[in-house]
Amino acid sequence: MNLVADIGNSSTKVAVFDGRSMVARLRTEGSPAGAFRELAEKFPLRHAVISVVGRKEESVWNTLKTICPDALFVTGTTPTPLRVCYDNPQTLGPDRLAAAVGAAALRPKTELLIIDIGTCLTFDRVSADGRYLGGNISPGLGIRFRALHEQTAALPLVTAEETAPQWGTDTVSAIRAGVMTGTEWEIEGCIRAFRKEFPDAPVFLTGGNARKFCHGIPVERQEALVETGLNEILLHHLSQQPQTD
Repeated sequence: MNLVADIGNSSTKVAVFDGRSMVARLRTEGSPAGAFRELAEKFPLRHAVISVVGRKEESVWNTLKTICPDALFVTGTTPTPLRVCYDNPQTLGPDRLAAAVGAAALRPKTELLIIDIGTCLTFDRVSADGRYLGGNISPGLGIRFRALHEQTAALPLVTAEETAPQWGTDTVSAIRAGVMTGTEWEIEGCIRAFRKEFPDAPVFLTGGNARKFCHGIPVERQEALVETGLNEILLHHLSQQPQTD
């Protein structure tokens, strides 16, 4: 069984795969070391794969080494089933690459748009012939709310926890409506542009805030898309290793 970990800026998602089937998934806001130990006690883990865009903690690596010493750390240059067409793959976030690989594994041989609505809002493209084409990076909801508060003298810090009105009737609701509506229009505008070129192509939506957007729009919501892609990268890596008796 494979241990899969996606350590992001705001949270960590840890999963266990038996082949290509996900049998467990945990989400934690703190250190994932405890989640690693918990899953190792429940499942016979043989391999591990991890992507990191947040801070690296020594305790996490030490725990992981005791479970799977040969853990694969994914970067933008790690070989995957996709061909990466990025000017400098060393700067490509492993979570973006993994989401693209995951989408391509679920819907192979077709044009794809992958939208991850997390700390950042990212848009990534995969071609029908298996090329990762790159994409766009934009501020996520939290960054937008904090920027309005921190870069002004009087605007309060607002969150997305409440439903946003179409038009704000006070400063708080105006900020919430502006950030949420602006983000929604950005996402829907990107989808419209993509589907103008590829009308029937799938659009994947993932990330911690994905549930807040695109209701009524035909998209494929995949909460564990990054973990699925990381597992595919690990399986690809293992397939390239010399076979031993």
